[in-house]
Amino acid sequence: MRHQFTPGQIRMLIQRAETQFEHTIAQSLALDPGGKHIARTLHAPVHETVVGLIKLFRDQIPGAAAVATQLARLYAKGADAAAGAPTLDCLRRIAELTREAREHYLPTPQPSDL
Repeated sequence: MRHQFTPGQIRMLIQRAETQFEHTIAQSLALDPGGKHIARTLHAPVHETVVGLIKLFRDQIPGAAAVATQLARLYAKGADAAAGAPTLDCLRRIAELTREAREHYLPTPQPSDL
């Protein structure tokens, strides 16, 4: 049996992923200011986060399977085969798509909606 999250929980999970992407980009640039790739120590957490987002959009948000597909394609295409790591540009595009999808599928509730 699959666990169903509430829209508030889904929103929070997506916002955490967005924050992680921002921190990953900042930390990677701090370690290598001219670098094009995420820091090697951050590969596993980023991978887990992207896979988690794909599953979240596919399984938990009605009608958002196309977003899951887009995320998977961006992640697959954004990996630099020579370096064996996703590029910072790829992570920025994933973060942007994630934010846009969250705003589209899970708009922030207005005080009148509560």
